[in-house]
Amino acid sequence: MKQKVFFPCYGGCEFGSLAEAVNYVRKMPGGLSVYIGDIVKYNIRFRDCLREKGIDGVIKMLIDEAPAVANEAKAIENMKWMWTDRMDEHIADYDIQCLPKDSLILIEDYLFNGLDEIDAHSEMYGNPTHRFSKWYSREGYIHNPAGLHIGNIWESYPTFDSFDDSDDRSYNNYVISKEPLTEEKMDEYCNRISASWNACMVHEYIPEELLPVLYWDGSSDNVLLATAKV
Repeated sequence: MKQKVFFPCYGGCEFGSLAEAVNYVRKMPGGLSVYIGDIVKYNIRFRDCLREKGIDGVIKMLIDEAPAVANEAKAIENMKWMWTDRMDEHIADYDIQCLPKDSLILIEDYLFNGLDEIDAHSEMYGNPTHRFSKWYSREGYIHNPAGLHIGNIWESYPTFDSFDDSDDRSYNNYVISKEPLTEEKMDEYCNRISASWNACMVHEYIPEELLPVLYWDGSSDNVLLATAKV
């Protein structure tokens, strides 16, 4: 039975099967070597296999689903390198997945109608990189029916010259809590969850008591979501 695959990719993030995804990225610069790591990191079934059976087990799983992977020696070596060097053979016990930003997104048993609804429910926001950091309560936000409290930790796109001054895009990390948000709680998120490339706070080193966290890079059609395993 074919299963869908999701990962950040130019032109979309949703594919009907791993074989379809492999055929698509093979035509792109860098080919499968560039994307194989994200395919594994952002799909729960591959993450589960990597956690339980290690790198050799997940490579076998990839080949079983898409036999063409067996002919991609460089991609397989890149996957091994990512696991041993970049990930230090560590994968979190929680789930991380890539999803279309306009899809139905299940968080804490509540089904959000895409990123727009998540943002509409965010009640506190702020940019901790500002010299005078301050958290702001958002006026006019929509109370979440399930009692969830959402904050948005954002950071502006970098500015390199005058042409960037009009770029109002930002990197956005949405933190979701069952408890009311306070400035102290927002500070805790920032102090205890590191931000990686492009201010992303969705990675393998999130304290599980601070899950869920959702990240949107401000311009793509997909989000990254970290949630505790059910």
